[in-house]
Amino acid sequence: MDGQAVTLEGKPLEVLHELLLRAGEVVTKDEILDAVWPGVTVVEGSLTTAISKLRKALGEAREQIVETVPRVGYKLAAPVAIESVESPLAPRFTFAANDAVPGRRQWRLVEPLGDSGAQDVWLARHDKTGETRVFKFADAPDRLRSLKREAALTRLLFAGLGKSAPLPALLEWNFDVSPFFLEYSFGGQDLTTWASGQGGLSAIAIETRLAVAAAIARAVARMHDLGVLHKDLKPANILIAPEQGPESIRLADFGSGRLLDDTVLASFQITDPGSLDPDLARDEPRSGTLAYRAPELVGDAMPTVKSDIYALGMILYQLAVGDFSASLAPGWESRIADPVLRADIFAAAEGDPDLRLASAAQLAERLETIERRRADAVAAAQHEAAAEAFSRAEERRAARRPWVRAAFASLAAGFVASSGLAAYAWHQRGAALAARDQAETSYAFIAEDVLSSPDPAKSSADETVLEAVKRASASIDTRYARSPGTAARLHLAVARAFHQRSDFDTARAEYARAAALFARAGETDSEAAILGRLGSIHMDSTSGQPGRLEAAGAAIAKETKALGDRASSGRIGFALAQAEGAYAYTADIGRAERAIRRAVSIGSMPGSGVSPTQLLKARSSLALVMMRQGKVEEAEPLARAIVADSIRIRGADNPDTLVTRQHWVTALSMLGENQRALDESGPLLAALERRFGSDHRFTLAMHSTRFESLAALGRYDEAAAEAKLVWDGAAAQAGPRSHQALVGQNDYASALCQTTKRRMALPILEDAVAQARRAFGDDYGLTQTIQFYLGECDLANRRFADADRAYASVDPKKVAELTGRPDFDAMLKVAQGEAMLGLGDRRRASTLLGAAEAAAKTSEDPELRGRLKRLRLGLKD
Repeated sequence: MDGQAVTLEGKPLEVLHELLLRAGEVVTKDEILDAVWPGVTVVEGSLTTAISKLRKALGEAREQIVETVPRVGYKLAAPVAIESVESPLAPRFTFAANDAVPGRRQWRLVEPLGDSGAQDVWLARHDKTGETRVFKFADAPDRLRSLKREAALTRLLFAGLGKSAPLPALLEWNFDVSPFFLEYSFGGQDLTTWASGQGGLSAIAIETRLAVAAAIARAVARMHDLGVLHKDLKPANILIAPEQGPESIRLADFGSGRLLDDTVLASFQITDPGSLDPDLARDEPRSGTLAYRAPELVGDAMPTVKSDIYALGMILYQLAVGDFSASLAPGWESRIADPVLRADIFAAAEGDPDLRLASAAQLAERLETIERRRADAVAAAQHEAAAEAFSRAEERRAARRPWVRAAFASLAAGFVASSGLAAYAWHQRGAALAARDQAETSYAFIAEDVLSSPDPAKSSADETVLEAVKRASASIDTRYARSPGTAARLHLAVARAFHQRSDFDTARAEYARAAALFARAGETDSEAAILGRLGSIHMDSTSGQPGRLEAAGAAIAKETKALGDRASSGRIGFALAQAEGAYAYTADIGRAERAIRRAVSIGSMPGSGVSPTQLLKARSSLALVMMRQGKVEEAEPLARAIVADSIRIRGADNPDTLVTRQHWVTALSMLGENQRALDESGPLLAALERRFGSDHRFTLAMHSTRFESLAALGRYDEAAAEAKLVWDGAAAQAGPRSHQALVGQNDYASALCQTTKRRMALPILEDAVAQARRAFGDDYGLTQTIQFYLGECDLANRRFADADRAYASVDPKKVAELTGRPDFDAMLKVAQGEAMLGLGDRRRASTLLGAAEAAAKTSEDPELRGRLKRLRLGLKD
């Protein structure tokens, strides 16, 4: 205590160890008994005695350090600091060569393996058959936990990947009697032993070493695909069979591994909680080797896939220089003569995880195609002089055109109801909630369940209103069990509130629950139930989450058919038209305009029941659609008039007024009034953050508009910062594969491509393309658009062959459909022409120039005209 060492007996010390591993958490009595007295039946009094001795050793403040949780267990309440010790472990066993394996008498120990010095991993040989196996031992609770973790992860990888899983087969385990062990088939020598057997790492051909690095990256990629992190990748934990070469790579030692989603265990029916540690999403306190640990893991940062990728980058560097003791110290680049390989190491071992390669598969693909990429680099260098004029033009070119911003940044901004509870009250006026008993029960829910019953885990001051609503939602069904219609309407109100807050998953669950309760009440065809279903469709159309847009389209077709005449008038017709417009905004912009104009027409009819504020929203959506179609000069005065009407009807600080102002600023940016747009956006952005929060889609849309204007003004570093906020915020709200998150990622990388950091942008764009393909498919407009900007960034980096390949896979029709730009085909052809000129293929470049000029006859786009002119001049040089 107080910095002084104290003496503790063995069992109290082990109890303290268990409490330290989960400091601040309640550890149950059964968990402590299983860990400290494994395989032994003891009375609970033994634990009580150990706790008493522990408290006595800790001194007078002991009651404030080890807390008793009645009828549950104990908690270590004092602050805990962790110091990592990287020195080799002391030997934990007295094993010697030729000893029999405990519990496996027919096996004899041959030699210890590994680099930790603990001598807890041994090669063993069968007395009769001569077969070799590997045994990993443990003799204490923490080491047993590590074995259980490793066993669970190994079984999961074999269950998910089959016999080809890149790790040795787990044959048996003993978790009952000390020494505990895992028994593996022999997977080969570790990399350091393998290299020593061939005369040292530097004596092995560089082609073989890079093939090994590619195989390691492939193995790690397969592991990551199942959501498993290794967390201690290093040469000692990578095995290779000398007679088989790189294709025999196996990964070993998953004792500090981590499972990103522990529900995966159940999906593969790995259900042996008595033997396996089920809590695999938690991190072991001692994990990882310092030399291979990613910089962001200093302190308490959470390991990620990119942490493993950093270790791969370090191993690649060591393999490349032929020295397993080499480190990525300043100046490491001088040891790598090959610029292509140097770029690969840099991308994998980048200190900033945001700029690091996004997947091990990307590193594997780079290494597997390194010969082709070297040839491309040589060809590009030979023609560098011919392309110099174009390189300078690339540095000056605007990163994006306003039509892209209109297609992406404002995707959801105009299509969501302003206030869930207010809209609900308007639509239900004169209907079920107008009845006295319904009003009284609804009031009781708000007053008693939401506001007057705090979460017992938090003080009333710490619990937010949204947290209270989410908690109270669980009690709706019980409280109103005899009135499913009332329960349905309350769930619907909660759904709309979370919809407004961009908590789509919570809102979706509430919408579904409301629909089920309306069905139980026999009200499936009621106006309230229909408006609820249409609200859910509306949300899926604008969430940007993978698969939701397609589901929304199918649901709209179903509702339109079922509603019949009700689909063309009143609140239902208005809501259906708005939902269809939201869906078609991405899928078919012409249909979107027709749908929104229909909504405005329905809402303007006398007796429609549509509120003035909802009609304003429809008009605002129409302005967005017009901007999306390139009719900005018509849209800007409409947007300005809507702002004036909104201030008059709703007030200057109303959330919906702020959103309409955001639309107007977007129109200014699209008209090229970029400085004015920036001036207007500053105070508006602050107001949006106060009203909605920094990660709300409306706030992010404002950052996107600022990105567009800053890029147009050539202020690319500032533009990149705005795009990074969009990327991070949208990923947090709707997921990293959501539409808006991918747009932000693309914007960020495209801006970097116009700066001295252009090299860093390529892996970010490559990842964005891969993510968009997984989320939406290869032929989706956003995927195709990001693919185009990957080509643009390759061009900026003078990777002309890569640019040509990227452009070749772009479908100009898909991009034109998404962006509403009819001259995109001409832009694509002139870009391909620039790539061909960079490669020295002047004949092909000339052909593409002619095709681009023909496609651009009616275009007045200054950027396109400028690129055409530069390509003509380049061909004359």
